[in-house]
Amino acid sequence: MDAGERRRLQLDEQSQRYLATAFAVAVSLISLWVAFSSNRTQERLLAASVWPMLEYGTGNRDEDGRDMISLEIGNNGSGPARLRGVEVFYGKERVHNSIDLLKRCCQLAAGTPIQTITSGTRGRVLKAGDTVQFMRLPKESNNADLWKNFNTERFKIEVHACYCSVLDDCWTLVSTRTDPEPVRSCPALAVEEEWDG
Repeated sequence: MDAGERRRLQLDEQSQRYLATAFAVAVSLISLWVAFSSNRTQERLLAASVWPMLEYGTGNRDEDGRDMISLEIGNNGSGPARLRGVEVFYGKERVHNSIDLLKRCCQLAAGTPIQTITSGTRGRVLKAGDTVQFMRLPKESNNADLWKNFNTERFKIEVHACYCSVLDDCWTLVSTRTDPEPVRSCPALAVEEEWDG
């Protein structure tokens, strides 16, 4: 074997080593990409399995068919929703509680006896399928004209709610919009800004 052949064999062996190294690097990169993609898919599946979806609703009958106006927030998602703040507006003005709301919407006079059933929302956790009725106005124990007015005016109420999943993904619900808006975090609301029942 002459020197030229030896040199050619050495170059062939060196080329084979480079090829083997390049192949190993390519396999490693593909494995890394598959692992990253799989991890991302797992994160998305986890987020979907605990995804809350709040919706606002109003009705004028209870489960037993009685005349009862209700304002409620329900979780129609697949995971729990941690309420971070709920604000209620009538005519673009914030209302703090049911008395304030009825004064603004329905000319509730001072001293008029009323019966409302209310619930606070601060710090509530709604599991999937849960609902919180934050205000109810039964017809049978209230002035008929007040109830009738509120039954019309309830459609002018706007509700804003900020909520988070157990993974700290957060959204803001605005009842006049179709979809909640993702937010980085929920703003801290002063006590006087939140619905207090």
